[in-house]
Amino acid sequence: MGFVQIGVVAFAALARWTAAGWYLFLGVLFTLGLLPLMLLGPLVFAGFLAPSQAWPLIVLADVFLITSALTLADGGDNGLLIPVLDDRTANSSTGYAVDRIGRITGLAYLLTLIALVIWTLTG
Repeated sequence: MGFVQIGVVAFAALARWTAAGWYLFLGVLFTLGLLPLMLLGPLVFAGFLAPSQAWPLIVLADVFLITSALTLADGGDNGLLIPVLDDRTANSSTGYAVDRIGRITGLAYLLTLIALVIWTLTG
């Protein structure tokens, strides 16, 4: 399951780089890469160490992470950047609705990740 998590994290990172805006740039630059490592590392860690009973929670975290990576907006010089939308659609009401989905699934990913890390460390 750990190698699957490496693939999921790589896919999510590539999806984010297709819509790399100022938020991603500043988050990587000013934290020297620690912010992405803190957000994505525990998923790989849990993939290798979590018991098999935690695998459904890992899959749920994967779904939330990929959905968020594909739908969360980043700020660019000319407006929103969203991997699943073109520039014109991203700056419309559809783009704001898709961004809302990305924010909700991103928050759900973080909550699932916290539960997964606690389960892995205490289990």
